[in-house]
Amino acid sequence: MKIGKINLDKQVFIIAELSANHNGSLEIAKETIYQAKKGGADAIKLQTYTTDWMTIKIDKDEFKANHLWKDSYLYDLYQKAMTPLEWHKELFEYAKSLGLEVFSSPFSKEAVD
Repeated sequence: MKIGKINLDKQVFIIAELSANHNGSLEIAKETIYQAKKGGADAIKLQTYTTDWMTIKIDKDEFKANHLWKDSYLYDLYQKAMTPLEWHKELFEYAKSLGLEVFSSPFSKEAVD
């Protein structure tokens, strides 16, 4: 089986996850992609969603995060963590220019588009 140019019968396929590691900065997102390539990744994966596609803005305990972020509401966490949709095209093109496969996990029907 092949993914892009990679023959999976002959090598391991390494996927790096961008996730919220960009900390709200397009420059950090690009640097993370570059470092993933430099570190040997074959692909980079983004997450495609907007906060409103994931949850509703409501201040009730049922919408609070657990564990590490227990004092935060889900809406606020997703807002901080999301990769803005406006960045996707540029990040996809940048990753491809480095020779990386690039794809995204959509979190809704809207995100597939």
